[in-house]
Amino acid sequence: MKKSILLAGLFLAAALVSCNKPEVVTPKGDGLLNFVVKIPEDPAEYSATKKGPYAPDEVIIVQIPSSYENPVDITALEAYASFDNDCYADPAVPSIIDFTEPYVINVVLADGSTQTNTIKIEFVYPRIRVEKLWTKDNNALQCQYTHWLNLAVDDKYVYVLDAVQNLGDKIKVLDRLTGDTVKEINTPTSLIAQVHVDAAGRLVATRYNMYGAGFRLYIYDPSSDSWEGPVIDYLTDETTGLILPTDLGERASLVGDLKSGKAYVYATAPNSSSYYCWEFNDGVPSKDPVITRYAGVKEDWSKCMVKRVSTEPNANLYFGYTKYTGVEETCYAGFDMVTPEMDVYSINSANYGPRVLNYQPFSVNGENWLALAYQCAYTRWSGSRLAIFDVNNLDNWTMLPEDEGYMFNFRLYNSEDWGGTNYEQNAGMAVYTDSDAAYIYVSSSAKGGDPVEDNSRAGVTCYKMVYAK
Repeated sequence: MKKSILLAGLFLAAALVSCNKPEVVTPKGDGLLNFVVKIPEDPAEYSATKKGPYAPDEVIIVQIPSSYENPVDITALEAYASFDNDCYADPAVPSIIDFTEPYVINVVLADGSTQTNTIKIEFVYPRIRVEKLWTKDNNALQCQYTHWLNLAVDDKYVYVLDAVQNLGDKIKVLDRLTGDTVKEINTPTSLIAQVHVDAAGRLVATRYNMYGAGFRLYIYDPSSDSWEGPVIDYLTDETTGLILPTDLGERASLVGDLKSGKAYVYATAPNSSSYYCWEFNDGVPSKDPVITRYAGVKEDWSKCMVKRVSTEPNANLYFGYTKYTGVEETCYAGFDMVTPEMDVYSINSANYGPRVLNYQPFSVNGENWLALAYQCAYTRWSGSRLAIFDVNNLDNWTMLPEDEGYMFNFRLYNSEDWGGTNYEQNAGMAVYTDSDAAYIYVSSSAKGGDPVEDNSRAGVTCYKMVYAK
């Protein structure tokens, strides 16, 4: 009897202990913690803009940098997700996903419950947008010579030099906004190498020292359809021992009003390391140029353009140069800015290739920009491109294409290939700016063995740069 009572008591105690034991609840976990995508063969990875955990049905945004002109292909992005402990996706996240439509992921939580989230790709664009307003190939321009085509621009017209060496004597005048040909102007003399527009809107032409012709500058008078000058007449003078380098003025530039206040004219010769500068004061040029050797080059350049964008005493000087040897390993290009204090800032050639064809610094909305035309490879028949750089932050000048933020902070635009065989290593370039836009005019040279192909590849293109909204 006592034994039965004891057993009953033990069973009752066990039952009471069992009733008081807390129920074990499996935690759900935080589920999906992050989602990452990657462009194949690109080292950069792009994570969700907001890290998890995520609420059920929450849309998860992954932002990818892209250009307007060449949108990133999102039809086959590499993808992977990270989860909290004991959480996973069912079905598993594929290694390659087409994000043309948002991707829906089914997340299994640690307690076996599920939730869905949607992964959406958004493009992040540079703060400028560049569109091609018009292109006129030589079938439309009807230029006689397609391997030079230097340019100048004013508020109404684009001027296209239809001449090369001692051949040709025309300047085509195009409507700036449409590219339609308006008229022709005769050049002032033979051997005109460059056309320019000064700060007062005057058309200017410069002759180069081929066959000993000297470096000369002429100013166009539209009222009489005639040329004044030579305003600069710089010639070899054996009696004084003055010997001009061959082809001095093949590359030339000017800044300022040539008839009022201060202005400067710069000229270079091939296979040299010196530049020539004439200073104008109220229309009168210095009798002789100041000749300066540029110490920033390690050897003579093949071609070099020296420019200045202001007549202020503290203005910077710019050098865009190419060394062409015919051997790929020893060909190179450089772009430098030199301050009045002689500090030198350089843009690595990885940003523009082995040939600088032309360039133009300019300002829009108080910010500084650089348009640069370059050839993609050392061969003369390789394609050319237009790049636009944000040059406001000098710390960014050392950036390379693989650096994070490159396309947002430094080279914000890089065009499609254009042009053809470019024996002269040249592209015409001119920039017109208004309060919030820049119109960049670039010529593409082409002189190969097929005139039909040359006419289709040579021409002038207008790019418009505006701030993205």
